[in-house]
Amino acid sequence: MNPIRNNKAATGMRRDKRLQPHTDDSYRAPLRVMSGTGCRECGAVYENGRWIWSASAEVTKQLLCPACRRISEHAPAGELWLQSCDYLMPRLDQVVSLLSREAQNEEGLHALERIMDIDVQPGGVRVTTTGPHLLRRLAEAMLRAHHGKLSIEYRDGERVLHARWSHDQQV
Repeated sequence: MNPIRNNKAATGMRRDKRLQPHTDDSYRAPLRVMSGTGCRECGAVYENGRWIWSASAEVTKQLLCPACRRISEHAPAGELWLQSCDYLMPRLDQVVSLLSREAQNEEGLHALERIMDIDVQPGGVRVTTTGPHLLRRLAEAMLRAHHGKLSIEYRDGERVLHARWSHDQQV
C-alpha cells in the first residue's frame, strides 16, 4: 500500500502559495558572483551571496555591481513622481533632504539600493532609484512626513516600479 504524499508537510506551504519574483531583473547576475569580488565604481563587495559595503582587502576581481550598471546605463528600477502643487514647492528643500536621508539609511543596509537622480521639473519632481525597495521606502517616507495620496504600480511590459505622490492641500 502506498502512503499518500503530503507536499504541504514537506515544504511548510502549499505549492500554489509559493511566492514567485514579480519580474526577472536583467541587472542581477544570472549566476552567483565569486565572493570577494568588488565593484570598480562604488567599492561594494560581493560576500556570502549579497552585495555589501566592506573594506575587504582580499578583493581579487573587479566588475560593475548591478546598481552601478543601472546608473551608467540610465536604467532605473524605480521612479517616484512628486506632483507639483502649492504644498510641495515651498517645502522642496525639506522634501529633498528627507529623500536623501532615507536613501542614505537604506544604502547603509543594502548596497544596491541608491538614488540615481532627483530632477526638479516644472510639473513636479522625478526621483529615480536603482532598486524597487528604496522607491517604496521613499514613497512611504513622503506619506509619513507630508501625508497626501500615493499610488504604486508596475506598468504592463515594464520592469520599472512607478510611484506617484500628490497633495491636495492648499497653502
